[in-house]
Amino acid sequence: MQVPRWLIVLQSVVLKFLFAILPLSFDRHRERFRNRTKDVILSTVLLVLYAIVGPIVCVELYVMNISVENQITNALSAFQFAFVYFFILIVQIIFIRKKACLHVLLNEMFQLKHVLERMVARSMLEFRLYRLFLVKVTAVDILMQLLALYTFEDSTYTGQVDSVGLASWLTFYAMMYFIAVIENFILVGVLIGAVMQAMVNIGLKRLARSRQGLAADRRPSVLQLYMLYCKNEDMVKQFMETLNFPTLMLTGWYFFMIVYSVYYMYVYALEASFRGVRADEFKAYINPLVFFLYQCVQLYLLVLIPSVYTDHAKKMMRLLNYVSVNQYHHRPGQERLIEVLMVDCMQRNNAINNYGMYAMNRALLFGMIATMTSYLIILIQFHIQAYE
Repeated sequence: MQVPRWLIVLQSVVLKFLFAILPLSFDRHRERFRNRTKDVILSTVLLVLYAIVGPIVCVELYVMNISVENQITNALSAFQFAFVYFFILIVQIIFIRKKACLHVLLNEMFQLKHVLERMVARSMLEFRLYRLFLVKVTAVDILMQLLALYTFEDSTYTGQVDSVGLASWLTFYAMMYFIAVIENFILVGVLIGAVMQAMVNIGLKRLARSRQGLAADRRPSVLQLYMLYCKNEDMVKQFMETLNFPTLMLTGWYFFMIVYSVYYMYVYALEASFRGVRADEFKAYINPLVFFLYQCVQLYLLVLIPSVYTDHAKKMMRLLNYVSVNQYHHRPGQERLIEVLMVDCMQRNNAINNYGMYAMNRALLFGMIATMTSYLIILIQFHIQAYE
């Protein structure tokens, strides 16, 4: 399959954009990272500026949105502003501290990517989920931000905002978009690992279906493919361990913001039903609705992509057995080698964990939905009691 030129350009732009915001210098032509001191200096300067400006923006917006009638919304709003500020501050410090580790790890990841692409004669861009993720980063994220900016002014309690308020809102939306960039960075690393694991699986399938000797068709051996699988697994898990704390904070952020968005829409709809719904208020209601849908998409991807990697990695056992059954031209000791590899594969835990507390899989999503529902019921009950 011939990869369209626009997809290659799109991949280069997305990767360059994701890594440029962080203290990582990415050469999109060579697909390598360069270790530059000026990146650390620039990131440190921006971090200091953000540490000073961030609290001013958050306090200004909190004062603009304060409600005398609803103290629960005030508390949730204050937590939102505080969380955004500290999340960006902590994540930037983590990236500056672990820049060297990420630099080496990502270079090894892209080097393995080139090896696997040559081995299976397929580009990573030919995999559907990877293409969809690139489109999501460039199209969905930007469209959602533009739509949120279009409706943000009417979503405030005070209605109109001055130039200072406008600048504060724009800055805060940029801060929230930075959170999306951090998640995209984490997910693109895991997604590359998932696609590389799919390439290893393709190599094993071809090996099992081949009718010629290994030396004749120059296919990689079972041991070589299994070592590539082990290397890819180690890199993905090391990547996630390096970013464990940002991932944990992202999980808490989406949990809180989904609960907050639903509660805010409930309060807004309840108040509108009592005073009467006007046509000009529909635009203001779109803002929290768009924000809620976007947070749901982000949370779903946060558990989907690690689940995809785990699903591909778990196929190794079945593929090793497939190779053992279909290959009739084993060299002496080949069957014993496959048995040893299968035993080693059985002892591996392919799930991606966050600090060992929970696995990043679809079960986490269902558990969070159940917990969100419980918290929403509690918040609504408090609101009903306060309203009565």
